[in-house]
Amino acid sequence: MKVLTTLQMRMAEAAANANGTSYLRLMENAGAACARAIREEYGITAEKTKKITVVCGRGNNGGDGYVIARKLCEIGCRVSIILAGGTPHSEHAKEMFSRVEQMPVNMITFDTNKNSALDALLNADVIVEAVFGIGLERDVTDIYAELFRYINSSSAKTVSIDIPGGLNADTGEIMGEAVKADFTVAVCTAKPCHILLPGSKYCGKIKVVSIGITEDEQRVSGDPYFYSVDSESVRERFPHRNPVSNKGDYGHVLSICGSKCMAGAAVLAATGAVRGGAGLVTAAFPECAYPAISSKLTSPLLLPVKNNEEGTFSSQSVDKINDAMKKASSIVIGCGLGVNKDTASLLVEVIKNAEVPLVIDADGINIISRNINVLKAAKVPIILTPHPGEMSRLTGKSVKQIQSDRIQTAVDFANEYGVTVVLKGANTVVATHGEKTAFVNTTGNAGMSKGGSGDLLAGLVGAFLAQEVSTVDAAMMAVYIHGLAGDIAAEKYSMTAMSPTDTADCLPFALSKIERCIGV
Repeated sequence: MKVLTTLQMRMAEAAANANGTSYLRLMENAGAACARAIREEYGITAEKTKKITVVCGRGNNGGDGYVIARKLCEIGCRVSIILAGGTPHSEHAKEMFSRVEQMPVNMITFDTNKNSALDALLNADVIVEAVFGIGLERDVTDIYAELFRYINSSSAKTVSIDIPGGLNADTGEIMGEAVKADFTVAVCTAKPCHILLPGSKYCGKIKVVSIGITEDEQRVSGDPYFYSVDSESVRERFPHRNPVSNKGDYGHVLSICGSKCMAGAAVLAATGAVRGGAGLVTAAFPECAYPAISSKLTSPLLLPVKNNEEGTFSSQSVDKINDAMKKASSIVIGCGLGVNKDTASLLVEVIKNAEVPLVIDADGINIISRNINVLKAAKVPIILTPHPGEMSRLTGKSVKQIQSDRIQTAVDFANEYGVTVVLKGANTVVATHGEKTAFVNTTGNAGMSKGGSGDLLAGLVGAFLAQEVSTVDAAMMAVYIHGLAGDIAAEKYSMTAMSPTDTADCLPFALSKIERCIGV
């Protein structure tokens, strides 16, 4: 799903206006489309009307609200309008106000008649909130904060127009007080707050409606800010399995992970590769970790190799690893690897010699951060999967700087070093070289903030790469499905108690949801 910022949306509106679809026409279209979406969502018809309270701000979002009120009144709904800050001040909202003013609606000015406003909110079947839209730039205080608390206290279904009042459209930040919507009707395209946390949690179900702005007019502002990674985009990319096939048709993942003290990382990475559908998985690991790893892995082939005194891969393991690489369709390296001279030497050899796509995670990233130009020695596509701390080591930026602009950080790094970046965390970002936009994930939860989650994800990415999915598509699918499995695990075990192993165990249920919808 395409996501435009406030500025991009205003540029698109200006382009439409210049092409003959006036701002007033766009407002009428928006209100009519939103009214239609509300009717469809709540089963409102001329035969089955409801009590509707529309809360209108003074700007253009309020103008959309007046159109909605008029459209619902026309089919017989009992409509009340609450003027949130008084009568409208924008030219087009004034016109829409004049059109609805003559209809049998109950007009209530909030700041002078709060009791009537509260009564209209508490007794409504549906509340339509159209107060700020994308225009909010400062914290919600005073009468607006009070009004939003009244809306949130009602048991009525709450619909927000474009974005819930109190959200920053471009960051998803809660600006003091915000409306908690059950249903948000996004006008023309989705906005960042519909996807980014914490704002997305206030949007409820989201539906995007067309208002007559063409694709060409939307492109006037350049590339979308980002695209969301959702079920639809994953289903479009998901590899089909041929009924007449064998393990050789689904690739061979080589997982070079683990050490004596981090055996679990090797187990989780290999498990992710198996669960992701790879035909074969080989788990290479230091032989001193054999008892811990072999007791947990039954599906993968096991390749124990020489270890050094620290219990990590020895430099003497390079020849065996090189031989294994010749049979691989994709390679995952770094999970639980350890950082020392031997592992650094091994990673450099893998990067230089690999002839299939590489996924580099965890300690692999930490090693690269000390010699970042080694990335340019690769002959194959590389996916890096850093968390914010690892991204800080790669870029030299503070974690705070990275978290303040995750999307641009990932895009800039991917383009500078010719790689695909999976910047993990809430709303994991996928960026790939040659693109100015990114993809932002919509699944996952705080229960996944535990050591081992990233190892499982790395293996899952490797599995999709082995099935000849492109790097960016493999990353997108993996982060979505990994997060979906985490959401299933959280529901089953709780966010507090769930573990990365629980997420791994829930991968089949997440994948089955995708497969059922596309008939795999």
